[in-house]
Amino acid sequence: MRHSYLIFVLFFISCSTDSDPVTVIEQEDPPKPNSIPGSFNVTNVTFEGSTVTIDWEDVIDTDNDQIYYKLYVDNALIGDYTESIASVQLQYNTSYVARVIATDKRGGTVEASLNFDSPKSKILFYSEFNGMLTAFDLHTKQALWKEATSFIETHSIYQDVIYSGINGINGLDILTGEIVFTSTPSIHNNAEYRNIIADKDNVYAFNTSSDLFCVDRITGEKIWERSFMNYYAPLAIDDNRVFVCSRNNDHIYAIDKITGTTDWSRQVDPNSTGAASRINTNPLIVNENIYYGDNIGRFYSVNKNTGEKNWSINAGTFNTFFPSPTIFEDQIITGTYHNLYSFDITTGSQNWDYSPSGSLQTSPFIYDNRIYIGVSGNGSGELVCLDAKSGQLIWKFDLGNETTSSPIVYENVVYIGDWSKKIYAVRADTGILDWETNTDEIIAKSLTLVEGSGDIVVYPSVHGLKN
Repeated sequence: MRHSYLIFVLFFISCSTDSDPVTVIEQEDPPKPNSIPGSFNVTNVTFEGSTVTIDWEDVIDTDNDQIYYKLYVDNALIGDYTESIASVQLQYNTSYVARVIATDKRGGTVEASLNFDSPKSKILFYSEFNGMLTAFDLHTKQALWKEATSFIETHSIYQDVIYSGINGINGLDILTGEIVFTSTPSIHNNAEYRNIIADKDNVYAFNTSSDLFCVDRITGEKIWERSFMNYYAPLAIDDNRVFVCSRNNDHIYAIDKITGTTDWSRQVDPNSTGAASRINTNPLIVNENIYYGDNIGRFYSVNKNTGEKNWSINAGTFNTFFPSPTIFEDQIITGTYHNLYSFDITTGSQNWDYSPSGSLQTSPFIYDNRIYIGVSGNGSGELVCLDAKSGQLIWKFDLGNETTSSPIVYENVVYIGDWSKKIYAVRADTGILDWETNTDEIIAKSLTLVEGSGDIVVYPSVHGLKN
């Protein structure tokens, strides 16, 4: 057996040659490590209204792995993406941080971030005859929100709050319409408040019983109240006083803002007509004086600290001063139903007058040396532009119906509403229509515009904060 074995082994060896193939078993190399995706940047942030599109660079991965992205805005996850672009709805007037995390899902992660500011909001506020307040986004030409209000109200704004008066004195967030402040100072009647006006400390408002209230702007606590017989004109305020027009024995009151007591009061000049006198225009405050007109054709300049009359003019019996006054250089621009006047601010002498084709039921607005005012008559209306120095007509724009909405001007656009349920945006320089929008109901009162968080507020001349 041993001999046979040796022969087998020798035979096996002798049969092998250099040319015979030899099987070689190769050892496998260690696995190649995953490469980290390349660096990238957030490259572009663009807005359409409050919708932002965030764009970033495509991440290069040397392993050709699929890259996945997560977008965070202010540490809130917005979504997962495989493309390098995303859109999200944000809030106006806010600073943000966008952070994008890129991963190959094999342990490789890289991120980039960018700080950016959203646009300043530009909101046109208007109230309709059905008692709805609309916040209209001028970026998108769409309504941001609607809330109940008084259809006769021209609204006041302080910082990022607009005030309305249904079931209390309410402060609404200008971007959302959410109530952020409320006060119910009246013991018997909180259903509706009107002519609301605010400063840094307090909010002032009438209820429907002609009671004037002052409440703390932060706490809503009532500070004082005053009762009046009736009132016709919006409030006006300066640093120290609230000016009230009423049909008590005296027709205009200067009320101390802190105490609610009367600093002075003044009755309009006597008249022989037997008609009940009243003041329809809100007082215009200019430096140390106030200016206002009555319903029997008299217009007054009065020292705001003492109530002493500086001068008055008479435009004719029953030539009612209705449009509220405004100022251009050394001129007071004001009007009756039938005429618009320019009076010298110091002497009251007349510089010029303009007679429209209809009646003036709105107040003039001054912008870039021009006067803008609405005219109504026989079921039609027009927006008129005049030269403020001379009173000469520059252009007219036909409205769809009569108007009682005083115009405002912002960034070379005139905004005005009318009774055909429309709001018009007209180029201030040319009188050419820029755009228009339909409303649910008649626009009977004037518009207010706010940019940003109260950075710029544009009031009509009929408003007491226009001063």
